[in-house]
Amino acid sequence: MKTIDPRFVRDAGREIFTGNELLVKGALESEGGVHLLTGYPGSPVSGFFDTLELLAPLLHEKGIVAKMANNEALSVAMVNGAQMVGCRAVTAFKSVGLHVASDALAIGVLAGTRAQSGGLIICGDDPWSDSTQVPADSRYMAQHVRMPMVEPSCPQEVKDWVDLAFKLGQAGQIYIGYLMTVALADGGGTVQCRPNFYPTLNEHAKTTLGYECDIKPLLEQSVLLPPRTGRREELFESRFAAVKAEARRLGINRIMYRPQKGEVVPIGLIASGAAYGYLHHALVEMGLVGKLPILKLGLSYPLDEQIVTAFARHCEQIVVIEERRGFVEDQVVAALAPLKQAGELNTLVYGKRFPDGLPGIPATRGLNPSVVIERLIPLIRNHPTLPAELTNGRLTAELQRIRQTGAHEVNIPVRTPTFCPGCPHRDSSSVLLELRRDLLD
Repeated sequence: MKTIDPRFVRDAGREIFTGNELLVKGALESEGGVHLLTGYPGSPVSGFFDTLELLAPLLHEKGIVAKMANNEALSVAMVNGAQMVGCRAVTAFKSVGLHVASDALAIGVLAGTRAQSGGLIICGDDPWSDSTQVPADSRYMAQHVRMPMVEPSCPQEVKDWVDLAFKLGQAGQIYIGYLMTVALADGGGTVQCRPNFYPTLNEHAKTTLGYECDIKPLLEQSVLLPPRTGRREELFESRFAAVKAEARRLGINRIMYRPQKGEVVPIGLIASGAAYGYLHHALVEMGLVGKLPILKLGLSYPLDEQIVTAFARHCEQIVVIEERRGFVEDQVVAALAPLKQAGELNTLVYGKRFPDGLPGIPATRGLNPSVVIERLIPLIRNHPTLPAELTNGRLTAELQRIRQTGAHEVNIPVRTPTFCPGCPHRDSSSVLLELRRDLLD
């Protein structure tokens, strides 16, 4: 019998995990336990399924179902089914997996969850397109199906926010998206462990679905046919409000280095997910940590207008740091528009475009600390109202160092593209290559 990796049953102390391992440990630590772990493999979440295989004896002992689906849509169908009996379910899939899952997911999000159930949709994104044919930004697809999106930014959050995401979902009776970029999934680090929780309803202690309960509420929520569909859609606003209220209670969005009461600063920064990590690293290199206020968003959709408005009242300008397109930026602009139209606020918002023709945060490929430094230094150095101590010093030297490093030629072998293990295209490609060899003979 396989021995169970002791890291995954630690209830205290510090351990080292990869990002994908942290997703599993976070699921095990979720209060009340998780009943179903499923999904479809591929970059960057393949390690999630390797971890499930590693922990098969533990999962079997505790009656937790861990099952790979034939595709992303079928994995969401399993999550949808789990809601009928009040179970908590997790599905994880590769970059662009949310596209495949969107049909089943739209139904699941609209129907929602029950009091003790929950659905966590882990979306693997590949901002640099290192292992992906089609660049994707899962936040837009989540918005399309009206699914809130959580973005952890460090290993500890990757683990702990699995439980937090279930709490958000229970507040709004809705599925929660969970964005994992390549850097977070393939990375990892040292985290503080907590006790695991195992479900009382499980493969060894099953229940039977029946009609003994009042069937009308179940039909109203789960059988989405007109006119129920329209009535269910009308609840999105109140469900989102509940999610945002719970996010405030849990502190998932927070203002860091908050200005004094009534103080207005020249620049404030907004960042979410992995982009916050890159921003913090960049500020360390520039010697500016703690010198500029930051609104760190853990819930990037729906945007909490309350905290954004409070932050904006302290800033002459806001700069949004995010990977891919201006998803958060657009929401910030929309949230502040009524106040600007009423003449109550004059805060300017920048992101993908900076003032005076300066290049903004790239809307294609991903980010890293060097990219953030390259874009922020000209903006800060040329700012008309920033104090001199923030615009001089290390900025020019840091920018010069990055340019010198970028000019250095590095000759390394080109990576040969291939398919992920388990991908059906891997087998079909091998067969086609064999047929080609036969035909050339």
